[in-house]
Amino acid sequence: MTMGTSKLCIIVCANSLSELVVREALKELGNDVALCPLSMDATGVENVKDAITKAKYVMVVDSCSDECGKKRAEALRIHYDEHLNLEEELGIKMPCYRNPAIEVVDDVGLAAAHLVERVKEVLEKL
Repeated sequence: MTMGTSKLCIIVCANSLSELVVREALKELGNDVALCPLSMDATGVENVKDAITKAKYVMVVDSCSDECGKKRAEALRIHYDEHLNLEEELGIKMPCYRNPAIEVVDDVGLAAAHLVERVKEVLEKL
């Protein structure tokens, strides 16, 4: 995945379950979608901010009720078009994992499939 110009940029909390879900979804989504992880201390945010600014649509994806991705985007005053909380959308309790392993949660596949569907809907309109 390049940080070139993508139609849609997905902001997540770095090294989180959300990032894992998005990485899984990206396998199906291709180059129109960029993953833009935001770390706690905002390191590397300039590279990501560039991709976010150039994207036609910005989506924040959180996988739990802590909503770290949304909080970080707002703290950095990043404008986004949509916030997707996978826990709420799918009605499943997803723990807030730091550095999760793919085996940790069976729901990763389910969440990624849901995200793929939503992103495809958005891309059709861009």
